[in-house]
Amino acid sequence: MTDPQKHESHREHHLRTPTEELPHQEKVRRQQRHITMLTIALIGVLLMLGYSAVFDLDHWAEWTVLGGIVFTAVGFMIAAQSQARS
Repeated sequence: MTDPQKHESHREHHLRTPTEELPHQEKVRRQQRHITMLTIALIGVLLMLGYSAVFDLDHWAEWTVLGGIVFTAVGFMIAAQSQARS
């Protein structure tokens, strides 16, 4: 077996620094980025659920369940954003 480190054509891999090794400000910045990405993904899922609901839901119980899902998702977004700011 050959050692890839000995080959000149081998490119150096840049690994992400583990969070626990970062200074506090960088930890906070990374956490805020992750919270923002999760919030955007959740908004996308809610938009897809809303689109589906407009065409598929035809009973009050289905709308109640959808309302519970939306209420929980909005609560998560509010909690996550307030956690990221503190």
